[in-house]
Amino acid sequence: MKDFISTKNLNFTFGNCKDCDANCCHGIYGTLFSQILKEEFVHVYKNFPILFIFGKELNFIKPVILLTNGIDKCPYLNDYKCSIYENRPTVCRTYPLSPNIDNIIYIDSSCPQVNKGKDFLIQNNEIKKDSFKNLVFEEYQDKYIQTHFEFNTLNKKDFKLLFNINNTSFFVYKGEEDSSYLQFHKKSLKNLDKLFY
Repeated sequence: MKDFISTKNLNFTFGNCKDCDANCCHGIYGTLFSQILKEEFVHVYKNFPILFIFGKELNFIKPVILLTNGIDKCPYLNDYKCSIYENRPTVCRTYPLSPNIDNIIYIDSSCPQVNKGKDFLIQNNEIKKDSFKNLVFEEYQDKYIQTHFEFNTLNKKDFKLLFNINNTSFFVYKGEEDSSYLQFHKKSLKNLDKLFY
């Protein structure tokens, strides 16, 4: 299972993804979904279903992409290599790092390549490897809040439960609103077949 911890005041090195069995892409190791920002919809809808969850503490509507069915590997993983590498979602581009609403970068300490190798991946919340730098880390808190307000005005009664996986409930929008984001959400649902059939 994944174990994200703060990188504040800490340093981490990183080995090489080529030396790994891609556990980060497999449902049995905790890969299931990733929360996304509204600006990510246009990039991810072609390959992954965009669904919604309700936050556990404040019951906020949160858009997510479903990455696996919780049992199998990502459908785009072939021979431990990503078949959509150039079009992979942000969560895959930045892993084992993750942005957080507190604007501190977190790292999955369970990743087998964390603290392998000699080169620093991150030092005191600053990314050192260019290949992991991403705009998602810049002003993440503001982007998160903007995404929250984009969807929080929607009526919760207009969301229909699609299914539950590993104690997480996933919803689709069935209301009358028709923003570009909701259009991407609806178009993305065709990708459910890739995960379940």
